[in-house]
Amino acid sequence: MHKKKKIIFIILTILWMLTVFCFSSENSNKSSNTSGNTIKAIIRIFVQLPQEKEDQVVEQLQHIVRKMAHFTLYAIGGIILINLVRCYTSKKAWIYAWGTGTTYAITDEIHQYFVPGRSCELLDIFIDSAGVITGILIILGIIWLINKKYKKNVEKSSKIVVQ
Repeated sequence: MHKKKKIIFIILTILWMLTVFCFSSENSNKSSNTSGNTIKAIIRIFVQLPQEKEDQVVEQLQHIVRKMAHFTLYAIGGIILINLVRCYTSKKAWIYAWGTGTTYAITDEIHQYFVPGRSCELLDIFIDSAGVITGILIILGIIWLINKKYKKNVEKSSKIVVQ
């Protein structure tokens, strides 16, 4: 099972990196259309607005939605990376996972510099890095809770055996 787990997380890591690369390869017009259409779809689920008002809302939300997308995509990466690294080591796994995710964020921003209409932004690297550490902390928190619950169950069962 351990070998299968490694293979699964290697594949997930590659798929995550390819996804990031594909989004980053979109020129500015296509990228704006992607985020704009996502916002429109969400707006239409919750409210009906005249076209002019909908366009204004999309324009106002575009920047924050794009930054949230960066954060979310890299949080997913953090979840995948911490699980991958933990297949190999438990010591300082979060540092290796965070370092890998942040390094990928840096290379991703450099890649965007060469895409028409896109730019290399230091703020995006910070947002991506924060997303990675958030994903890592989510997994480490879940592991901590599971271990705490397991330890409590072991203590309960040992008390029963002693009596």
